[in-house]
Amino acid sequence: MTHELAEDCYRSVALIASRGGPYAAIFDLSGATGTSLSANDVRSQALYAPAVPGDRIRVVVAKDLSVFGMARMLQLYRDFMGGQLQVVRSLQEAYDMVGARPEDFTQRLFPKKMTA
Repeated sequence: MTHELAEDCYRSVALIASRGGPYAAIFDLSGATGTSLSANDVRSQALYAPAVPGDRIRVVVAKDLSVFGMARMLQLYRDFMGGQLQVVRSLQEAYDMVGARPEDFTQRLFPKKMTA
């Protein structure tokens, strides 16, 4: 995972959140095999989006040990700020946490022209 990918994740969540309604989110980083993020990068990412009361949970799926460790660091920073972030090792755990199933994801949340 790179700093640019972390920025893209933040922009995606901001776009979805701007459409209204409290949405849960799953960040599937299970395919990442390493990270170039530093502890300072993680700290900076944690400060981007302050927790909003009533926000739904965000779940990060990370199998690689270094990605998992950085995600846990982010979780600890967000916990301190009141965030709803969890880090798990499998996509099934993430689905269980947000109360979803893979087949629930068959429709776009926002128009195709907004994706990129």
